[in-house]
Amino acid sequence: MARPASGTDLKLKAAGRKILQEKGITGLGVREVCRLAGVNTGMFHYYFGSREEFLKAVLKEIYAEFMLNFKAGVAVAGTPRARLNAALVEVGKFARGVRKVAPMIFADLTYGKKEAFAFVSGNFTEHVKYIAVLAEECRDGSAVKGRSTPFIIAALVSVMIFPVLIGGVMEKNGVKKLGGLSLEELREELFSDAGIAERAEIALRGIGL
Repeated sequence: MARPASGTDLKLKAAGRKILQEKGITGLGVREVCRLAGVNTGMFHYYFGSREEFLKAVLKEIYAEFMLNFKAGVAVAGTPRARLNAALVEVGKFARGVRKVAPMIFADLTYGKKEAFAFVSGNFTEHVKYIAVLAEECRDGSAVKGRSTPFIIAALVSVMIFPVLIGGVMEKNGVKKLGGLSLEELREELFSDAGIAERAEIALRGIGL
């Protein structure tokens, strides 16, 4: 049974988010979360029961915040193309924020872990429905209007996510350079707000919008 939220609950989740952003899923240990939050392990287990349930709670919270930003970004845009562009930018920013976490989640999905698939499909797919609607609004003006909606979504979203996933894998494995550029230079080019906005434009132009 879920426990009622409290200051202790919030402190633990805030600590968990900080560790996830810095070290990813493998670096998320119960003791380190409790130390950073200033909370004893007994209270951790009282509120969350296990590391796995805690991780799910933190990821759900991160995704909920993303959806608030996603909906707000799409709402202020004008034309269907502008709304789709705004949606892609928000996806890129979200991917940037979870780049140290996402490779482990995708690894679990790749290896067919049903619990991971159930969690992702049940908690991390709301934005895809919005993008599908936006893609349909833009379909007639695109160069791929004869293709299915999943084809269009794959063509768009992969441009926003794949470079960030690869960047996260590189960071995790200590890669210092790629293509003559330092990792810091690549971060600026790929992960900056300007880089994300440029990739969104590239994705849209890639389908003729």
